[in-house]
Amino acid sequence: MGNIVLLDDLTINQIAAGEVIERPANVVKELVENAIDAGSTSITVEIKQGGKTLIKVIDNGKGILKEDIPNAIERHATSKIKSIEDLEKTYTMGFRGEALASIASISKLTIMSKTADDELGFKVVSEAGNIVEAEETGCKIGTTMIVENLFFNTPVRYKFLKQDATEFKFIKEWVQKVALANLNIAFKLINDGKQVFQSTGNGNIRDLIYVLYGKETSESLIDVDYKEENIHITGVIGNTLMARETRKDQIIFLNKRNIRNQMLTSSADQAFKGGGTGIGKFGFFILNLEMPADYYDINVHPTKMEVRFKNESEIYRIFYHAIKSSILSKDFLGNNEQEEKKKDYVQNEFNFLTNHFSTQNNAINRIHAVEENTASDNEEKQEDGQELIKRENQRKVDYIYKGILFRTYIVVEIGNEIYLIDQHAAHERLLYEKIRANYKSNLKTNSQMMLVPEVYDLTHKEIEFVKNNIEMFQNIGFDIELFGENSVKINGIPDIDYRVNSKNVFLDTLDEMLTNERSTSKDIEERFIATVACKAAVKANMDLTPQEVDNLIQNLLTLKNPYTCPHGRPTTIKFSKEEISKRIN
Repeated sequence: MGNIVLLDDLTINQIAAGEVIERPANVVKELVENAIDAGSTSITVEIKQGGKTLIKVIDNGKGILKEDIPNAIERHATSKIKSIEDLEKTYTMGFRGEALASIASISKLTIMSKTADDELGFKVVSEAGNIVEAEETGCKIGTTMIVENLFFNTPVRYKFLKQDATEFKFIKEWVQKVALANLNIAFKLINDGKQVFQSTGNGNIRDLIYVLYGKETSESLIDVDYKEENIHITGVIGNTLMARETRKDQIIFLNKRNIRNQMLTSSADQAFKGGGTGIGKFGFFILNLEMPADYYDINVHPTKMEVRFKNESEIYRIFYHAIKSSILSKDFLGNNEQEEKKKDYVQNEFNFLTNHFSTQNNAINRIHAVEENTASDNEEKQEDGQELIKRENQRKVDYIYKGILFRTYIVVEIGNEIYLIDQHAAHERLLYEKIRANYKSNLKTNSQMMLVPEVYDLTHKEIEFVKNNIEMFQNIGFDIELFGENSVKINGIPDIDYRVNSKNVFLDTLDEMLTNERSTSKDIEERFIATVACKAAVKANMDLTPQEVDNLIQNLLTLKNPYTCPHGRPTTIKFSKEEISKRIN
């Protein structure tokens, strides 16, 4: 007798369940997605004991035909595709026909459903995949799915489940995410008899974010509505005050399906770079990409969380543009940039970041391989860089200078609004832009020679960092050379405006880079430029003359992105006359 045998249906379904159903949250996901595909406008999820003893999903969708309900728990039975070709034109959440069969094989499953054309509904009960009851029943239009005693016949898998509170936490997080993607559906989540979450289904993402994240977050959002070719990106991003230490508040949907994609998160990192977030932090965003189904492949993993795009470099660029354009959509000192100029700037920034700064991300490396630099490209970049340095296009703002508060915040009046300008953050942004533009243009004359060269004795760790990054020091503007075993000689420093001791800039920058060398930021060049700007900028409690204040403001008005310092601190804070009146009265 041969060694290869055909597995029975129950074993096949339980193996499939191991891929699709790892925990109760996976059951909720599959059932709720079916409810969404059924056109529901109201979905209630009820949980008991973390979903181990009961998961009930009630929807008001179109329902299931009586004759189709028994087939629904058969493996690879689906109404959503007919052939392999349909995968490239399906927009439904599910399509494999594995989920219900997998769930039925490891639980007691009850399905009650009624369509608009039926006088009565129909009820089917199965245990371990075997139908034990089938009868007509009274129920509303829609479908109710009841899953009881999950993993009752797979005790090993049951032992791997966490405590009830932990399992429910996974369920709650997923339901809240799917509510963010389906703003026109009212969701209700009940845990052990207590309602813990409800969305109105009114289509307003800010209302839902208010419920999930609170008032402060909902008031710190920037709308995203970007369309290019057949791709439409909508949602919200957080301003610089919402930068996070982790990626937990970075949520991506593809045609309303929650996905994970390293290429897209890398694109977002680049878009937030240099002012959208602080160095080493991550931007807040909840974004949905709408695109034709043949632009991507969702059939990569049974959970459908992984996705492959047919044209990664193009999706990467469009996602970057959507976020960067929204960051730059705010006004500055009451004035906004013209849309066409903003588009040119965003593309210029994109070319710089994706072609110049280093990265370890494979997706971006693939993009680099595609985007070959020709001689004409290099000439164009030189022109772009020079334009950045000249900054000839300037916003026009009439302001009244009122003074400096606490020797730190410049106070100006514009119309019925008062602006506080952080002198350090503002000057740091200016220096950052200048150093970065020089670096971008690969200028060879961006050093300011010192009257007397300085020689510094360094520790072993410091000298190793300098040796490994000496070209970067030179590109930034340091005229530096190794001098003996553990020493360096500094002949010149970056050619920028200094209000601090220029001799300390090198040592302060070196110390900062070594202190944060384990930072989550992958881009050492970006952090290096920001650090030099920070160390060279004016500090709090440094007195500025009215002329220096005016020069600072006029230069800020020339920048496309004057909103924050490169570490994420806002350069300005606005108070309206109305706000001040409310506080006084």
